Amino acid sequence: MTTLLSLRDQRVVVKYLYLKKIDPTEIHKQLMAVCGEGTTSYKVIRDWIQDFQDGREDLMDQCQRCVGSNGGVNNGAVAPTDPAIVVRLEELINSDRRVTLEQASEMVNVTQHTSQMIITNVLGLKRVCERWVPRLLTPEQRQTRIATCQELVDRYEAEGDEFLTKIVTGDETYVTYYMPERRTSSVNKFPSSHEKAKVFQSKFRVLYAIYYDIQGLLLAHPVPDQTQMTSEYYAYLLRDLLVPAIKRKRRGPAGKDREIILLQENTALHNTKVTQVALRDLNIETLPHSPDSPDLLPSEYWLYPHLKEQIKGSSFKDRSSTWSAIHHHTNSFTENELAASIRKLPDRWNRVIDFSGGLHIL
Repeated sequence: MTTLLSLRDQRVVVKYLYLKKIDPTEIHKQLMAVCGEGTTSYKVIRDWIQDFQDGREDLMDQCQRCVGSNGGVNNGAVAPTDPAIVVRLEELINSDRRVTLEQASEMVNVTQHTSQMIITNVLGLKRVCERWVPRLLTPEQRQTRIATCQELVDRYEAEGDEFLTKIVTGDETYVTYYMPERRTSSVNKFPSSHEKAKVFQSKFRVLYAIYYDIQGLLLAHPVPDQTQMTSEYYAYLLRDLLVPAIKRKRRGPAGKDREIILLQENTALHNTKVTQVALRDLNIETLPHSPDSPDLLPSEYWLYPHLKEQIKGSSFKDRSSTWSAIHHHTNSFTENELAASIRKLPDRWNRVIDFSGGLHIL
């Protein structure tokens, strides 16, 4: 049984656990066990902890002062998630790339901390050489995002949670490790430790593919060394690895094969003729996905960031040990964690629509 906690209450709990020196990953897991689907994202928890470390004022207190006891907004101020203030800030920055954070905050009547949160986390902008550099989407890209999300929202409203249970999502990504090389420096017989690091290490990468659905992990596959992820290999991955895994682990009603809706990135590899023929032969429906929309892929906004955070700072001596670590962490994912990442999709689709297609929810 889960407990519904407001964002403010969750922040208080996170602060308490942070002061007890508990790791952010463990904090997120403990909150997930209590709040279930209502748990805030791992990224937000990390941002809160950074606030605590930097001694910044509690953002929730700022929001509370902006909003009156009756739910109204005081003194013309607005809550930081108000679409109106997001649009005003976006228009202000687009009209003057050199506007300062202080000026922007005064002109839209919010605190600098709130402006910073909206500019960086909502609008996806950053400071480069005294100018705001955006991750801009063209009007056509925005319209495509809106149309796609509206189609998905309509389908979700018509089919309900049954629609989410059919979704299988995942992708391929690289993990880099360093392998020592057996060679000596020809310049210096006694190189420094820094020179040794440069001379005796080379980069190697493991390409792996992970797929899961709302019930749990389906496939974690290391692509063989020296193998390129071509359309032929991707078709093999679908036909000989993913579909058999689904048939083995998920049976439909009366023992029939379950319906599969694949949510994947809209890339050239996934749109080749070979891939499309394989999907058609396997009777796999693909969910529409807009280009430049990593915020609408669970593998991008949760799976791979979370997995790489787990192995961050670890060193691996070879390909085998790298994959062993990846395999260990993928098997440690709980069903609640995997399900929560997919159940967030309808909310993300609606938020893209609410913010006119321009919001990247990372």
